[in-house]
Amino acid sequence: MSIWVKDLRFDYRNFSLHIQNLRFEAAKLTSIVGPNGAGKTTLLKCLCAILPIARDSLFLDRRDIALLSAEERARLIAYVPQEHSSAFNYAVQDFVLMGRAAYVSLFSTPSAADVEIALEALEYVGLRRYAARPYFELSSGERRLVLIARALAQKSDILILDEPTSFLDPKHETELMDLARRLAVEKKKTVLVTLHNLDMAVKYSDVIVFMKKGGVVAGGSPDDILTEPLLESVYEIKMNILRHDGRKFIVK
Repeated sequence: MSIWVKDLRFDYRNFSLHIQNLRFEAAKLTSIVGPNGAGKTTLLKCLCAILPIARDSLFLDRRDIALLSAEERARLIAYVPQEHSSAFNYAVQDFVLMGRAAYVSLFSTPSAADVEIALEALEYVGLRRYAARPYFELSSGERRLVLIARALAQKSDILILDEPTSFLDPKHETELMDLARRLAVEKKKTVLVTLHNLDMAVKYSDVIVFMKKGGVVAGGSPDDILTEPLLESVYEIKMNILRHDGRKFIVK
């Protein structure tokens, strides 16, 4: 399922987001990068309709996101925020089961099929053995994976991850990006991530979108668009691009 951003606008008191024409394609991992305050998280929240959006500005295939109910959006788009705090120390399995909320009618309880979907999601992220463990006992990296498992339990075609690697050590950072890549390749999901680690964006992304001051500066495959002048214009510091073993690396 593709996302088409068509003349999207959103305004805070001292900030304006304006994206005129942008597409995110199915079965691809797209990284959205840029300096702090560029509008990356605001864009993601608009895509999920967490922030109010105007009609005829965002489409899933041919469906106007602004006209979808919250339940319909939850079945199509899964969103993992930068930060999450739970008021209760749920068992991991119960936490992931919350991803089935859009499929469970009011006053009903999750079915055996819902439980199996939650366990399958935990299996996919490598944490099924932790199903009965309290959520608060997990490490930061494990909690991120549980959040992704909850999103997978939604069975949506689109997965949006806001800075999923922040504060993670290199091992967990790599494992999480490997997982995001697998979801695009194996599950054919439309995967969007915001990142500050440019090397990770270059390594894992089919497409990189550079943002600055509420707009898109450039977008395309890393090989096609990544240049030193682009990096300097976006981040306002000098960066060098080195090639090694067929890959590009960014040196500050």
